[in-house]
Amino acid sequence: MKISNPHDVFFKEVFSDKERVVDFINSTLPEELKKNLDLSTLVLDNNSYIDEELKENFADIVYNCLYSGKVNIKISLLFEHKSKPVKYPHLQLLRYMLKIWERNIKQKEQLIPIVPLIFYHGKQRWELRKLSDYFEGIDEVLKGYLPEFNYLLTDLSCYSDEELKGRVFINEALKVSLLVLKNIFDKKRLREHIEGFFAIGKMYYEEERGLKFLEGVIRYIYSSTEIKPEEVIEAVKSVSEKGGEVAMTTAVKLREQGLQQGLQQGLQQGAYNKAVETAKYLYSKGVDLELIAEATKLSLDELKRLIN
Repeated sequence: MKISNPHDVFFKEVFSDKERVVDFINSTLPEELKKNLDLSTLVLDNNSYIDEELKENFADIVYNCLYSGKVNIKISLLFEHKSKPVKYPHLQLLRYMLKIWERNIKQKEQLIPIVPLIFYHGKQRWELRKLSDYFEGIDEVLKGYLPEFNYLLTDLSCYSDEELKGRVFINEALKVSLLVLKNIFDKKRLREHIEGFFAIGKMYYEEERGLKFLEGVIRYIYSSTEIKPEEVIEAVKSVSEKGGEVAMTTAVKLREQGLQQGLQQGLQQGAYNKAVETAKYLYSKGVDLELIAEATKLSLDELKRLIN
């Protein structure tokens, strides 16, 4: 069974863990910002501020944190789930931040500063530019009327696998996650190195928490690639016997869910076809459309479409 939006689901699973997020912040944020953050106050904000339009490009994980010991701020991790960069990220980010501030106003709260961080895992490099760079032929006077602001960027294509394995991050689960995210669009490379990626968290898989994390990684690979379950099972089993069992169980679960989903869709389609046939028969006998709608549970718009 293929999970809907598997990249978003996995991203949220990974970055909903405070320990991983603290490691990520310590490893990627600029020092002048990081030194003022009290990471002991870091708390997951259970709200999402992504609307339907933003959903086409981003998923978000938001944390509240104390800055300089007195200012509440939001650190928004925005996951760019497409394989290439968006053209005008500032416009999406501005829309996103406005939604948070509008919510502050609606709830009669003080406006909260937001640190937006884009997390990108596509193959094509992300070009970090200022908003004013998108406007041609403007001078400093006109620049003063633009809503210029900064955002942070983590572009996994800028890291080698060795950097992700070694010096950049400390948390083992985070290392495994980032390596899989970085290589998910390169099936050949992922297939060749998958055993080495799993091996990083070898000791972690002895814990219940580690096995649960491993299940999420395996589910992501099954749902996002054409790599056969047998290959994943073999790779995990060579690293951890318990992990191999999780890989097999996950494969069976997803297969059963896929069969159930297919069966449910088939039943729904069968019920719809039966309702259509009933509607056609009643219409041929001159029955009023509203009565047909009541009898078949089809909408009037759907009935009119069928008649036409």
